[in-house]
Amino acid sequence: MAEELHLYNITLMLNRASETRRLTSNSHAGAVVEVMEYINDTHAWVYAYMVMPDHIHLLFGRRNKLDDVDKFAGRIKRLINKAFSRRNLAKLHWRDGCVSYDVKLGGLKRAHDYILANPVRGQLVKSPEDWQWSGSPHPLPEGADAGEEE
Repeated sequence: MAEELHLYNITLMLNRASETRRLTSNSHAGAVVEVMEYINDTHAWVYAYMVMPDHIHLLFGRRNKLDDVDKFAGRIKRLINKAFSRRNLAKLHWRDGCVSYDVKLGGLKRAHDYILANPVRGQLVKSPEDWQWSGSPHPLPEGADAGEEE
């Protein structure tokens, strides 16, 4: 029997009321990418991440179900702020928690492609490949494009 896979699609947002800086400055975005790669190596299978000017999309899977997605999101934001500190960058102010979207195995490819096309929809680039602050460090699992009914 195949091992159960727990899937998550979350968005981490800067606190727009108190934060005018952007995640996509070269130094900040580089630190975020470093953390996304670390998460893929240690905490989860990262299928896609996208660093936008004021938010980060993260699509990932885990063997063990998260008890509290907001708490996990808080850990990620702390890791990002620590990466900023290591680079002598000021920490950014985040909104509490995260926005979480339901995702099932059969819809994972669609969620993946939607996330990676975000800068095109935001009219920041013409093609997803033109946006340098994104990635898919872990391949999608078998069945990821089987349709929503999974």
